Amino acid sequence: MTSLIILYAIFNDHFHDYLSDRNKRRVQRRVHEQALEKPRLRTSKQTDLEQSVLKSIDLDEKNRYTEAAEILIDCLEVKFGDRDEDLNDFFEFVDQNIELIRIISDNLAHAVRLFQTINTRGKDLTVSDLTKSYLLSNLKDDEDKDDVIEVWQDITTKVDDDYDTLDSILGMYRLYLQQSKAQETRYQELKSEFEGKDPKEIVNDIRSFVDNYNGIENSGSKEIFILENLSHTLYWKTILIAAKKDGVDYFDELRDELIGFYYSYWIGDYTSEKIKIPSIKILTLLRDEASLEEIKDYIESKRKRDNIPERVRDGLYSDNVYGDEKWHKSLLVAIEYSLSDSQKVEQIKKRGGGMHIEHVLPKSYGSAMEKYDYWEDNFSREEASQLRNTLGNLIPLQYDLNAKAAQKPFDEKAAIYQGRRGKPRSSFDLALRVARGNYGGWSPEAIQAHRNYLIKKSAYLLNLPADSVLTEDNSEGSE
Repeated sequence: MTSLIILYAIFNDHFHDYLSDRNKRRVQRRVHEQALEKPRLRTSKQTDLEQSVLKSIDLDEKNRYTEAAEILIDCLEVKFGDRDEDLNDFFEFVDQNIELIRIISDNLAHAVRLFQTINTRGKDLTVSDLTKSYLLSNLKDDEDKDDVIEVWQDITTKVDDDYDTLDSILGMYRLYLQQSKAQETRYQELKSEFEGKDPKEIVNDIRSFVDNYNGIENSGSKEIFILENLSHTLYWKTILIAAKKDGVDYFDELRDELIGFYYSYWIGDYTSEKIKIPSIKILTLLRDEASLEEIKDYIESKRKRDNIPERVRDGLYSDNVYGDEKWHKSLLVAIEYSLSDSQKVEQIKKRGGGMHIEHVLPKSYGSAMEKYDYWEDNFSREEASQLRNTLGNLIPLQYDLNAKAAQKPFDEKAAIYQGRRGKPRSSFDLALRVARGNYGGWSPEAIQAHRNYLIKKSAYLLNLPADSVLTEDNSEGSE
């Protein structure tokens, strides 16, 4: 329905001069009907639709309606160009052949099945669609329905009308309420949880949950950025939202415990399936008003049973951290965050062209040895093969600096990292640490020393004793 309203508005505002007189009258009548005469067909975000589309299309006003309008305008211009007759034929076809059918059903399950059968828009009903409809179906009073609609509109505004985000939040809310693995669809689980409860109280509680979600998302905290770089979000976000919403007084300490817990299982080469039950246990402890010490004791005993220190040690000392381990970039970024004294930092984007993982000893060491004596003088080919993809040879670096450094000898790499001769320097402390000569050049010993430094930083991040993840030969490694 909304798409049709936008299409009529486009013809009325953008293509008006290209329409025949008869079609001009038709489109003006249709827009008038949609805007004034048929409020039952209006969308729940009618204000946005009226202000930015129906009154006059304002593409400078950014919302989902103007985005749809802009796409439709571009498509029509490409399709019809200056062929006015074809454009008029298209308008007449739409106007005369499309029929709107309104089907009323008192049974939501039946209505959903019916929609899925006749749905031709290519997009299924979302969990938020179904949840809102279910809540409204349990209200008789129109005033109560208006109250729920108003709160729901506020909720969608808080997530910028991103229904994928809202569906994800509702999944977290389901977990928050039930503290168990889902046995049915997200909607069915929520429906079961909502039965017999006041829809107005439910929708207000969802709004509170969304507020706490946004509080975490917009915190600008380096610890939250570290958690965002995990390969999953459901469990840690639900736990932290619950902590905020329930008002626990140890939020920061809990957040740090979660960093150690989830990263240690990731580096320890466990799958996401392994963290589901302990995550639910942590959430249950939290909601049962357990103390921080009780939660820490549970995490410690669980990690001990799962041999986490040994598994983490094996991961950190792997000969192929770069090739085999998906966590290496997230861990280096986490250590980089930890080196900042400021609580509020700029988020380091792992994806896109901004950041790259640099091999100090070049990844293609063979060709580098042929070009530069430095690498052949400092490494045998066997040493280079064993060390090139280890943790100690990897640093985060801006993409443009990585491209310049590439296979250069170490002194030239160091100059590029530090931005000598008026060039921009690296913004990453780990790159600058290597460049400033902390290890006296780059050699097998330097790589091992830098690896030990990173492992000690990792141990602190993971809430593990350093000696539990350092090998005996390296327990006196570089600081």
